[in-house]
Amino acid sequence: MNSLAEIASCLRKGKKTVICGHSMPDGDSVGSALAMGLLLTEMGMENYIAMPDPIPAMFNFLPGVNNLVPYDCLPGDCDLAVVLDCTDLSRLGDELGEIIGRIPMVVNIDHHISNHEFGHCNYVDAKAAAAGEIVYDLIKIMNVPLTDAMAVNLYTAIAMDTGSFRFDNTTDKTHEIAAELMRAGIDTAEINKNLFEKKDLVQLRLLGYALTNLKTAGQGKVAWVTVPLHIMNDLGANDEHADGIINYPRMLNGVEISLLFREISPHRFKVGFRSKKHVDVNRLAAHIGGGGHPRASGCMVEGTLDEVEQKVIGLCIQALESNSQRT
Repeated sequence: MNSLAEIASCLRKGKKTVICGHSMPDGDSVGSALAMGLLLTEMGMENYIAMPDPIPAMFNFLPGVNNLVPYDCLPGDCDLAVVLDCTDLSRLGDELGEIIGRIPMVVNIDHHISNHEFGHCNYVDAKAAAAGEIVYDLIKIMNVPLTDAMAVNLYTAIAMDTGSFRFDNTTDKTHEIAAELMRAGIDTAEINKNLFEKKDLVQLRLLGYALTNLKTAGQGKVAWVTVPLHIMNDLGANDEHADGIINYPRMLNGVEISLLFREISPHRFKVGFRSKKHVDVNRLAAHIGGGGHPRASGCMVEGTLDEVEQKVIGLCIQALESNSQRT
């Protein structure tokens, strides 16, 4: 793996850069990409930000979001790609992944322990709470002034990936960075209002359906909600409306592992994992071709709802039993 100084050196060599994040973009992916774009712009470097999927509307307030370009409109002569918050190129989707694969220099910046180090230059810090923390460090190393616009995007990236600084990936450094971003003059109350206090009626109805159908297993240590495709269609919901639902079963007293099963196409489920303290859900997701962090991960599973639930819940119960035997 490269050092952060080597990553900075790679960035300085680029003349025309593509910046991108993973499919179904979340706050860290979007905020980190926008901050990176602002960083390169401050350095006088031509850059284009593209995502494999549309940006959730909740992030429309972010500075620079209107500068995103469709990936099929990217210039064909880009010499550098910066891929953020992405474990491997497959998470960019087939079309954007193919575009990035043709670029002569790919810089991979991530904080997932399951990262495949797919770039020509790779920097993966699994201790960072968000990719946004790494972009902040780059801004400092590259001696570029931290602007208000950069700070808004980085605060969003970090706040979203730490659950508003509640999750155990939050460190003393996370708070130190947040304090520095606040000193840049950002309005954190307004940012948090946009991120956590504005919900569409569709989103609340989807949450109501999920909680009404919450299930438990393993003596109450596993809790999950399932959102079938037909419910999404009936409510007119999309990806962003399901954001955050997985945190609700995690709140149940006595739960160690929480899950969200969301059907994204017939018999194809996106499964999100969260754990509180004892179970490494990155390892659980890896059993089914996924990955992420020890306390937050995900994967895709194909099959009927019953098949998928039985497979995943069975793995969770086995993990709990193994952990119990070790302790």
